[in-house]
Amino acid sequence: MVALYPLMFKPIYKPKLWGGGRFATLLNREVPASTHLGESWEIADRPGDVSVVADGDLAGMPLSELRQAYPRELFGEMAGECRDRFPLLLKFIDAEAKLSLQVHPDNRFALRHENDLGKTEAWFVMEASPGAKITRGFRAGATPDKIMRAIQQKRLEQLVDTFDVAKGETIFIPAGTLHGIGGGLMLAEIQQNSNVTYRVYDYDRSDHHGHKRELQIDKALQVMSFKDIGAPKLKPVKVEPLHFRLVLCDHFSLYQYVYREPIHEYSIDRFRILCNIEGHGTIISPEGMFEDIEYHPGTTILIPASVTDFSLVPATHCVTLDIIPGKMLLKKGRKPAPLA
Repeated sequence: MVALYPLMFKPIYKPKLWGGGRFATLLNREVPASTHLGESWEIADRPGDVSVVADGDLAGMPLSELRQAYPRELFGEMAGECRDRFPLLLKFIDAEAKLSLQVHPDNRFALRHENDLGKTEAWFVMEASPGAKITRGFRAGATPDKIMRAIQQKRLEQLVDTFDVAKGETIFIPAGTLHGIGGGLMLAEIQQNSNVTYRVYDYDRSDHHGHKRELQIDKALQVMSFKDIGAPKLKPVKVEPLHFRLVLCDHFSLYQYVYREPIHEYSIDRFRILCNIEGHGTIISPEGMFEDIEYHPGTTILIPASVTDFSLVPATHCVTLDIIPGKMLLKKGRKPAPLA
């Protein structure tokens, strides 16, 4: 049996009405010939969209087969719950134009109506043009009746909460939160493994065939939350001098490294996904258990639970996202504390 090593996957590109061309320019990638690539699915395990290992002894193996063949090595203590379904989906979003205003259901609604999971997600802003904005939630006083009338009158934008965003900021989108991504943004999106989206408003635009995209207003109104869910932009919480916590929720824990000097990490008995945003360097095994791996902006690497330790050795100033499945509070001294 092959010993698992840090895994990279071939990206899955998705053309979108609102997409741009920054996967080639900002991430220096060779991409399919399309002027409107909107998404790059970096690690995915969805029907019809399964990531494939890009290199090493397991090159060509789909993630769906990998999780079944190596459940303990890949997932550690989460092997039982993850063997039959990879828990997360990581994608990059290149929004040249606005996305629709939309909402995702929670697990309970999605399992009942869509035979899928709900979607809670977080965005990390990789690049932002001046004046770039996102939408998250409603202004005070919004009600389902007011929302319905605004949709019918094509003035929903008057009731939503929209604000400027900048590179390096993090936005948390719990299931049930109306949201939208403005033009001029590139984001890393960390989410549950789900593809259930209910569009509420699409700016009355048409695709290149002259067709308007379908809206799912009735279901959206059933799952939409009007609760105050707190400030949209999350402030980093320092765990260690070079390690910061960004999001802690039931479905995933999002941290980031901001560093110019080497970082040494140990297994937390779960997989983790490293997503490099800025700078370049090398992942090495101090014990020589795997070959060195170079990383650049946009490099995404899955660290299996069985990789006992690794070091990030930067060549420049680096910003790297550290994504862990489930709710896990990393404390000083790198001692993980799983939370119920």
